[in-house]
Amino acid sequence: MSDTKLYMGIEVGDASLKVALLDSAEKRVLKTAVLPTETSPIDDVFTFESVLQEWMDQNKIEKVESVAVTMTAFRSIVRQVYIPAEASANVDEYVKWYLKLITNADENAYILDYQVIGGQPSLGLTVLMIAVRKEWVDGLRKGFRNKALAPASMEVDVLSMLNLMDVANNIKDMECVIKADTAGVTMMWLSKDNLQCLRGVSTLSAWGNEKAYEMLAEGIQEQLVKAKDENPSLEVNTLRVCGELANDPQFVETLRGKVNDCQLMLLDSFSNLRLPVEAENADMVLSCVGAIGCALSLVEGV
Repeated sequence: MSDTKLYMGIEVGDASLKVALLDSAEKRVLKTAVLPTETSPIDDVFTFESVLQEWMDQNKIEKVESVAVTMTAFRSIVRQVYIPAEASANVDEYVKWYLKLITNADENAYILDYQVIGGQPSLGLTVLMIAVRKEWVDGLRKGFRNKALAPASMEVDVLSMLNLMDVANNIKDMECVIKADTAGVTMMWLSKDNLQCLRGVSTLSAWGNEKAYEMLAEGIQEQLVKAKDENPSLEVNTLRVCGELANDPQFVETLRGKVNDCQLMLLDSFSNLRLPVEAENADMVLSCVGAIGCALSLVEGV
């Protein structure tokens, strides 16, 4: 394995690292894993690096070409922002103003990025705005002792999922992907190179309740209805489910019962990407889809 160029994607959880190791030449995911960290890896970079290095040593991974990190949408700010025509010549300033308006934070507190996803300057633009706390970004960039493992890029899981669906599944029509994690459920309506809609379902009130899965399923169904009511073009016949909770058959069946007007499919196979076959790695694919999409973003032409 040491002679192969490997790319690593890592999704940072509240107390875990979700890891995907990619061989770009074979368009193949070699390994996936969920590594407990006990503390928040985004705040405790020493533990982040130590846990990652230990896993690499155990799996005899001597070198990776590059590392990318993705954060959950719940740890960042993701918005679709409409830029009126009169402000289209100064998109940078408008987006900075909008971020300050919704956070009331110092302008240097966040790393801000955006991309235009629709519209025309003469009519107005729609941009996808993403902001992450600067202290987290700086910590991950500068805190690694082994500079070969320091992240070369950082993004939010929404972009990782968009990249995954585009590159690995050759997305053409509208897709609704439900990334169901214990920290929160993110619902994404995706088309090629475009995030059409983003909604979330909190898990805070569900945990500790004997009807937790039913509550989450009802919340997901409610958001599906609201999204379609606001924009009829968001109606889909198939829902693709991934994330930690997608590994639990009880959650999947509960959700299937609530959204019986849609076909429910697990996002555990891809048309343009080979996945690991060993049980210990294959079983983690649904949990690590964000990390897989993040790893793919490192490689041009994959």
